[in-house]
Amino acid sequence: MTVRSTFVDLGPHHLRMIEAIAATGSISKAAARLGLTQPAVSTMLRRVESHLGVQLFVRSPEGVTPTPVGAEVATRARAALASIDDLNAALAHRIRDPSAMPLLRVGVQACPALTRLSDHLGALSPVSRLQLRVDQGGGRIPALLASGALDVGLFQEPVDHVPRPRDARDELERLVIVDREPILVGVSSSSPLAAHDTVDLADLADQDWLDDPLDDGPWPAYVRGVCAGAGFQPRVRFWSSDWQISASLIRSGRAIGLYQPSAGVRDGIVFRRITGDPIVQRVVLVWRPEAEKAAERLRVVFSDIYLDLVRAQPVFRDWWDEHPEAHPGLPVTAGPVGAGPVAAGREAGSGKGGGSRNPHAGG
Repeated sequence: MTVRSTFVDLGPHHLRMIEAIAATGSISKAAARLGLTQPAVSTMLRRVESHLGVQLFVRSPEGVTPTPVGAEVATRARAALASIDDLNAALAHRIRDPSAMPLLRVGVQACPALTRLSDHLGALSPVSRLQLRVDQGGGRIPALLASGALDVGLFQEPVDHVPRPRDARDELERLVIVDREPILVGVSSSSPLAAHDTVDLADLADQDWLDDPLDDGPWPAYVRGVCAGAGFQPRVRFWSSDWQISASLIRSGRAIGLYQPSAGVRDGIVFRRITGDPIVQRVVLVWRPEAEKAAERLRVVFSDIYLDLVRAQPVFRDWWDEHPEAHPGLPVTAGPVGAGPVAAGREAGSGKGGGSRNPHAGG
């Protein structure tokens, strides 16, 4: 495709068109969703692709699928549209009621602590109305924070993930709550792998893996890169975002899955460390300056819940106490359940300026 010398700024109507096509996988369905005709949407897409000089979607008799560039554009479009829609909603609410309470917009990646965390959300900011967004993967939360569509975000990221570069306008604060936590493999209790205390990553090469189709963050590429270093690519045969379905597939012995180490014990499934802990993530809290008090309350509540989950997970509890360097701001588990953590410091130099994510995210 020839790059044109002229360029058109993408407006909200372009972004909604791109997001609708990516979400529906069809020009005609996107047109119906947008209230436009199919020829109008096709013409708009051709013009956008021509001006950008890249192909965003591949057409076939089965439908429309995004190219790698199209997938990235669609992801960024969703974040931008969320910010625009949030602004419109906030302004409309203010116009109707000028004295209305301000919003506190919190984004959390699905994790074992989430169900317990929900009981404490009302205390994060007593003077604000809470809006909560939960994502399976951690890919969209940083983009929404950067765009201003979220005030506080809590998510996980691979330990080798490099956050986006800061610029002079970036006011986000960033705190790593847990520096390192090893990802566990979940296998059927009847699997030969369950007989070992740890499982070599290479031993998972001939297993059928379960993956999460909704994870659009850095995690899938990270896991595949680690596995490539061990000489194989995960053989994914099952895709599911439903925790119960995922658990049933693993319990039956049809698949294996990766789990967050604080995940609760499940009947028929055993968790095993992967030898050498090659797949590791960190837990990150990010907030806008005006939401600092709410972010601090979230840190304290999450840390207490997290430590309780560590104590309840034997495999992780042993690792946690053996690796105090992985959580310098949180204590070992020798204290009583519910003991509050000490304050964690901001990540050095950050200042102003999550493979099978479905079972991995399970509570």
